[in-house]
Amino acid sequence: MPALVAALLTGLIQIASTLAGRVLVALGFMSITYTGLDSTLDWLKAQAVQAFQGLPAETLGMIGVLKVGSMISIIASALLARLLLDGLAPGGKISRLVKR
Repeated sequence: MPALVAALLTGLIQIASTLAGRVLVALGFMSITYTGLDSTLDWLKAQAVQAFQGLPAETLGMIGVLKVGSMISIIASALLARLLLDGLAPGGKISRLVKR
């Protein structure tokens, strides 16, 4: 008997979810998934560090005194925290429900 109830509930949940999805699409809502956000953040950080290559020693010393490396780390951490608050999932994906 419990298997029958579980099968009925599973079927009802699937019907309700597809019905709810169809209603949302009819109202103009859709789901958008942004992927690759974590790799983009890593690329931006690497580009910022790579921009320092080839600079003279005096300039690199001044950059070190000004703690530019710490600033880059703080900005990257703030961007990652914002992405996490926006719902960043493993694999670098964010899904949003938007209205057209």
